[in-house]
Amino acid sequence: MNEDGVAFEDEYQWNLGHGTYLIKHAIEILEYLSKKYDLYVVTNGVASTQYNRLKLLDLNKYFKDIFISEEIGYQKPKIEFFDYCFRHIEHFDKDTALIIGDSLTSDMQGGINAQIDTCWYNPQHDKASIKIDYIIHDLKELENML
Repeated sequence: MNEDGVAFEDEYQWNLGHGTYLIKHAIEILEYLSKKYDLYVVTNGVASTQYNRLKLLDLNKYFKDIFISEEIGYQKPKIEFFDYCFRHIEHFDKDTALIIGDSLTSDMQGGINAQIDTCWYNPQHDKASIKIDYIIHDLKELENML
C-alpha cells in the first residue's frame, strides 16, 4: 500500500471510531433531552433516506414528529417549511422553540427566518457569518444550556 493509501486507511479508521463515538454521544443527549422537552426532526432531503437513517439508529423513539422537506414541498431555510412545521405541532410557541443544527445556511438561517432561537452545533469552531443565539461545540453542552 502506498503512503497515500496508509494515510487514507488511518483517516478512515479514525472517522469510523469517531463516528461511533458521536452516535453514542448523540443518543445519550437525546435520552436526556427527550425526558424534558418535546423533540422534533426538521430536515431537508429525501423522505425514504431520512426515515431509514432514523430507523437504522433507532432514533424515532426520541421524537414527537419528523418533518422532511420532500413531504412538505419546501426546504429549510424557507419560511414556508417552518410555517408548515409550526402548524403541525400542537401548542407550538415560538418563544420556547429552539432549532439545533449544524448548517448555517439551512438550520440557522431557517431559524432566523422563522423568528425562533438558534443553536449552532459547531464542533469545528468555524466562524459564524450570521447572528446565532447559541453556539455549542459539543452536544453535551445542551444539558447545561437548556
